[in-house]
Amino acid sequence: MSDKLWILVGNASRVRLFSANERGDDWKLLEEFRHDDSRARNTDLLEQRDNPNAGTLHGPPAEAEPNGRRDLEHDRFARELSAHLDRGVDHHVFERLVIAAPPEFLGRLRKSLSKRVLQRLVLDLDADYSNLPARELPNRVPIL
Repeated sequence: MSDKLWILVGNASRVRLFSANERGDDWKLLEEFRHDDSRARNTDLLEQRDNPNAGTLHGPPAEAEPNGRRDLEHDRFARELSAHLDRGVDHHVFERLVIAAPPEFLGRLRKSLSKRVLQRLVLDLDADYSNLPARELPNRVPIL
C-alpha cells in the first residue's frame, strides 16, 4: 500500500480512519468505528452493566461515580481503537499517524496507545471534527 499515513478523526462514540499519501493528499476512508455505549446516559449504562458486583477491594465500583460507567465506556473504545492501530503497525500499513479528537477523548486515547504507535504519531489535534463531511477534513487537519 502506498498510503503510509493514517488519520484518525472522531470522538468518544464515533471515529473515522482515513489513509492518505505521504503529502496528505487523496484521503480515503478505510473504516468507521462506532461505540454506542459511549453516547448512552449513565443511568442506562448502569441498568445494562455486565457485572453488577464489579468493584475493587478499595472502594465502590467506578460505576458509582458520576459518569463513571460512561467514562469506562470511553476507555473501552479508546482501547479498541488502540488495538486496531497496533494491528496496523503489525501489518506495516502505516508509518505516520495523525489524530484529531476532543481533548478529553484524545487524552484517553493517548494513554491507551502502545509505544510503537506513539512513535508513529506525528500530530494530535484537540478538535472534534467527527460531524464534518469527509471532503472538508483535509482543509481542517494539517499534515506535516
